[in-house]
Amino acid sequence: MPTLRIHPGLGVLATRFDGDLRERLRAAVVNPQLLLAAKAALAASLAWTIAQAIPGTPAEYPYYAPLGALLAIYPTVAGTVKLGLQTVIGLTIGILLAYVAVWAGDPNWLTIAFVVGIGVLLSGVLKRTAGGGSGIASAGLFVLVIGNENLGYSLGYLVQTLVGVGVGLAVSALILPPLHLNDAVGRMSSLRRTAARQLQEMGEALEEDWAGDDLRWAERRDALTASVRNARSALQYANESRKGNVRRRFHPRDLRGDYRHVEVLEIVASHTLNITNMLQDGLHGTATEQPLPESVRVPLQAAFTATGNVLDLWTVDENDDEALGEAERILKVLETAAYESSSETVPFGSAAAIGMNLHRILQTVKPELRSTAQS
Repeated sequence: MPTLRIHPGLGVLATRFDGDLRERLRAAVVNPQLLLAAKAALAASLAWTIAQAIPGTPAEYPYYAPLGALLAIYPTVAGTVKLGLQTVIGLTIGILLAYVAVWAGDPNWLTIAFVVGIGVLLSGVLKRTAGGGSGIASAGLFVLVIGNENLGYSLGYLVQTLVGVGVGLAVSALILPPLHLNDAVGRMSSLRRTAARQLQEMGEALEEDWAGDDLRWAERRDALTASVRNARSALQYANESRKGNVRRRFHPRDLRGDYRHVEVLEIVASHTLNITNMLQDGLHGTATEQPLPESVRVPLQAAFTATGNVLDLWTVDENDDEALGEAERILKVLETAAYESSSETVPFGSAAAIGMNLHRILQTVKPELRSTAQS
């Protein structure tokens, strides 16, 4: 009987497909939005089940339990605690407002206006209480219109919401509470690469002689500014995700070091933005300054490339000594060229200013200089 042989290329393709499939399945499982949706669904269903088992009047209003769970659930444990407390506080205030309005009589346009107006006003003062600006108002409106003088409704509303909030907190804290550390690290790496790439592209701007109104100048400023903002936000979110999270014990991380790292990157980005602005003005000159002389363009382009390479190879704790030494050597050449091209009318031209910013970037990423500055 003939033996079936599989072409080696098909085996490689099958292996790659299997690996890609596993990676996609893993990404889908750990997707933050998918995980949040699953936990919200679980919390709501558990809250509904528990609500029906509560004795007495609250058992008549089980639908408020899944609503409470939904209002409280949040991607982080700390966020869930905060939302849960806001929901309970807002509900309590809304119930009290409704009972104040009931003293004026049956629900009418005046009592409804009172509850909604005061509720929205208090929500604005208390900031995000009970689901935002309408949380207190909607709670008071429910009690006023549906419950009126029925104390059992108010009690059931409050008790079942508390049940839902408690279930939401338990699910958030115990079922795969996410740690967003990898995202923060990724955002910091993205910021470093963005700054490195943009410095290298400044060399292209010199070579291609970009016009002063070229849209690429603004595009690079916007991209770098957004990258700085994203890195800072991701680190703050990672810090929040650790609060109250039982998984932090198994994933220790020095976030203080990460904050220092972001601060260094923000300084690098600030110098890079300065360089972009000065090169945009200096490439073709301004009303008060001559264009960059040809004598500095070649060393300036080399300095951009060399400093970008240092950032490309830079890690939190160390540099590539060879790349750093090469960049410093090229900056010396640029310094000499910039000095020789200066004049009495413009003693400090764009090349010298850009060179100083490049020098600051190199000094900023040196670990020994950072530790000295921080001490």
